[in-house]
Formats: sequence, C-alpha cells, structure tokens
Amino acid sequence: MNFLNPEALAFAVTLPIVIIFYLLKRRRVAHLVSSTIIWKRFLNETQANSPFQKLRHNWLLIIQLIFLSLAIFALIRPYFSSKIESGRFVVVILDVSASMQATDVSLNRFELAKGEVNKMIDGMYDNDQMVLILSGGNTEVRQSPTSVKAILKKALDQVKVTDSPTRLLEAIKLSQNLSRNRAKVEVHLFSDGVSSDLDAFELQDLNLEYHRLGKGGGNLGITSLEVRSNPEQLGQQSVFATIGNFSTNTMSSEVSLFFDDQMIGNRRLTVMPTNTASLVFSSNQRTNGVFRMKLKNDDFLQVDNIGSVMGLTRRNVEVLLITKGNVFLEKALRSIDDVNLIVKSSLTDSTPNVDVVVLDSIRPTVWPSGNVMAINTQSTNWFQPSGLLESPPIVDWKSAHPILRFVNFDNVQVAQSLNSELPTWMNPIVETQSVPLIAVGENDANRCVWVGFNPLDSTWPLRVSFPIFIANAIDWLDPKIVTNLSAGEPFSMRMAEKGSAVIVTLPDGEIVETSTMGNGEFVFADTFQQGVYHAKYGTNEISFCVNLLDA
Repeated sequence: MNFLNPEALAFAVTLPIVIIFYLLKRRRVAHLVSSTIIWKRFLNETQANSPFQKLRHNWLLIIQLIFLSLAIFALIRPYFSSKIESGRFVVVILDVSASMQATDVSLNRFELAKGEVNKMIDGMYDNDQMVLILSGGNTEVRQSPTSVKAILKKALDQVKVTDSPTRLLEAIKLSQNLSRNRAKVEVHLFSDGVSSDLDAFELQDLNLEYHRLGKGGGNLGITSLEVRSNPEQLGQQSVFATIGNFSTNTMSSEVSLFFDDQMIGNRRLTVMPTNTASLVFSSNQRTNGVFRMKLKNDDFLQVDNIGSVMGLTRRNVEVLLITKGNVFLEKALRSIDDVNLIVKSSLTDSTPNVDVVVLDSIRPTVWPSGNVMAINTQSTNWFQPSGLLESPPIVDWKSAHPILRFVNFDNVQVAQSLNSELPTWMNPIVETQSVPLIAVGENDANRCVWVGFNPLDSTWPLRVSFPIFIANAIDWLDPKIVTNLSAGEPFSMRMAEKGSAVIVTLPDGEIVETSTMGNGEFVFADTFQQGVYHAKYGTNEISFCVNLLDA
C-alpha cells in the first residue's frame, strides 16, 4: 500500500490527546450533605494527590478514537499500485453508401448495421476505446477515439445513409493509420459487399473482421445516363441510358422518360443475368429542363431505379477578336463549334457584351474587363515591356495544364518575342530559358491568357497544335458548367462577384446557405443526395443533377 499524502500522519498526535482527556480527573463542585457513608469512593478520589485517574472501559472513548483514526487514514489517501492492462482499440467502419438502403433485411441494411454497432458499444469495457468511421463517396471520422458510451451512441444516432457509391479503400487505409503502434486493435467493417477499389489492396497485419449485411436478390438499376445532341437530327436531344442487371436471373422492367414531369417515352426492357442493356430516347425539347428516367421495378433497392439529367439548350460562346488581320487565328476560332465570332479592328468599349475578348497584336485604348486572350500585347498595366527577344528557343512547357492538353511545341520556331514582366497572379506555361512565352492567370474572377509573340512570326500556325491550343484556351477562359454529377462529386461554377450569397435547395427540400469564394468561384460539395439541386444567387438560378450510377 502507498500513500498520496503521507504528511497527514501528523494528525495522529491527536489520538493520545483524546486519551489524556479521559485520564484527567474532573473538577467537582462542593455540596453540603448530611452523611458521607455513600460517598466514600468520591472522597477517595478527591483526597488523592495525583491529578490523573485510572483509565476505565469507556465505549464513547473507543468510538471517538475509531472515527478519528478513519479521518486520519482518509487524509493520507492510501492506494494500491498494480499494473492495469490497456483496453481494446476498436475501429468501426460503417458503410453509408446507397446500396445500404436495400430492403432485403428487416428495415434495411443500414439500420441493421447501426443496431449491430450499438450492441458493440454496449459491450465495451471501461478501458476500451472506439472510433467511428463513415465510408461512402467520401471517408469521414464521425467520432474520434473515446470510451464514453453516451458520446458514441449520440454520434451513431446522427449518422444518415447517403446516395453515394461504395468506396471502402480510403476508410481501411485510415483505420490502419489510426491503429498504428496500438495494442489490442480490432477493426470491424459493416458493409454489404466488397468494393471494387479493394482489389489491389493488402490488409497486411490489420486485424479486420468483416460483418456482411444483406441477403442479396434481384436488382435492376440505372448505371449511366446522359444527354447528347442528336447527330442525325439538328435540334433534337438524345438521352442515352444503360440499365444493369445485378442478379443471376433475367429481369424485365418498364422504362419511362419524363421531361419536367411530362412523360415523353416508355419502353419495355429485358436484361439478361449479370448483364447490361442500352436505351436511346429522342426528344424535341428546346427549353431548359430536367430529363428524369424511372424503372417500374419493385426490387429491393429503389434508389438506383431513378435518374435525372439536365437537358440544356445549346449556348454558344461569344468571342470578340480585335485584329488587323490574322487568317490563321480567325480560322482557328471559327473552327470551334460553339463559338460565335465577332471581328473588329479596334476596341473602344471596356465592357463589351461578350464572353471572351481576343487582342491580336493590338494596343487597346481601354483594357477590356472580363476574360481576355492577349497575343503579342504588352502596353498595359499588366504587362510591363522589357525589350525584345530574338529567336527564343522553346525549352519547356507544362503539358499538364488544360490549355496545353494535346499541344506539342516540338519543331516550333519563334522569330521574335516580347520580354515582358508578368504580374504576380500570372504563371508561365511555356518558357524559353526562364523567360515566359505564354502565361495564364486569374485576377478578380477574370481569366487571362497571354502569348508573348506573334504567331505569324513563327512556324506555329502551320502545326496542328495551334488550333488545338486556341480551342483549349477558349474552353479555359469560358469554362462550361458541368450540371450532371455523380453522388459525392462537387459542383462548381464561376460567378462575377466574390463572397456573394448563394442559397442551395437540396432534393429533399432542405435549404443550405453558402457563398462564393474569394476568386468568385462557387463550390458545393454536399452532393450526397440523388436528385435535382437548385442554386439561387441574386436574381439568377441554376439547377444541376446528381445521380448514383453506382452502388
């Protein structure tokens, strides 16, 4: 036995003091009596010379000494030292993907998994710890390691199943990192099947126990859905879909296509076991709206029986070319399908009503606002002149940049180039001996592409990479908005104003208030519900669709 406060033993001196009090004779009060016969004992005590008396058996003294001893014993805080073994470190990976909504078990697979995890929490010892990881389209640590059962149960109760695909690899890797250098590690995976991303993964020494959920059965689902323009009929839109049969039996279903809740097509489809079948619907719709496909099939997983896709009307990019004459550049711009080209010899309006302005060896009196491609131009507040470079060789280019996709500068000779000092927000993507030849950047939510030489003073227009570069540059300057996403994939679009408020309505009706980033870009990552989202900013509104297309 050890003591945390041995100094408190000093209070033990109070024990003999209490005994001394009982040894002392009490002082008597004198009274007159008629006879002393019955007071002989008293007279003997009073006549003794000693102030002390013989200690007699006294229960009150014994009780006082016991209570005083217990008080002193408590003050010295005794304890027993022993080696306590560490408890288990339990990692629970809970699959929250769309397939966990299958109803081939009581309620569904997800609720069954939550019930099993609840039982594990109830069975924890005081020195056990548990961490809760959610695995779906993204991996999330919902509850950090704790031994408090109430906290674990609260975190588990707040977990909701999503419409996202199954991705288990990242969650298992995270569990390995969390359990590294820990003793008595247990990893419990609650899922309904092995994810495809685990094929090349080795569990190594991970103590993983797989709790498989679900019985399986017949399931027919939409695995792909997209809208394209009909190549055979101008103005028509074609909806392409792939239906997959995930069972070992032949399955059939009615497939209906709606446009803004109005049926525009219906077909009967039969799919062979573990196979897929394709469908094509044509539509003459010329307005913005949502195509929604539905399978009339009563299988155990309903979430993959519905798919939505935006059918947007074609929007061309308005491009203003300011040039004194450049046949190669004009031809490259006109070869882009969705570009409406306007050619002028000068620019007098700083805010032209176009998407992209191309300056070709022109010194504009006013610098245009918006997205700009400046070719052989430096007399602005952005590009400071520093002389000319004669015959600069192209020594490096960043092929990973979207503008240089499929672009090669081998055997391209440049006769002369501007030696300009770029602003800090621009980055070179083509260089000659540490001097930029082509640079890109973004400033105040507007993008710019700068080409430091005149293409007519080079062999570049004769190469196939030149029109590819121009097409890539227009796409980068005015990026198309992707309105059809997979569950868990973030939606993004560029807006004119930074920090502006955006109100997003989710498919279940929930409203989320957010805002654009500092560069004016709007990014929304909470896309774990299947269906149509509506984002409203100011007086404008845009819709986008999220689909499972996986399990």
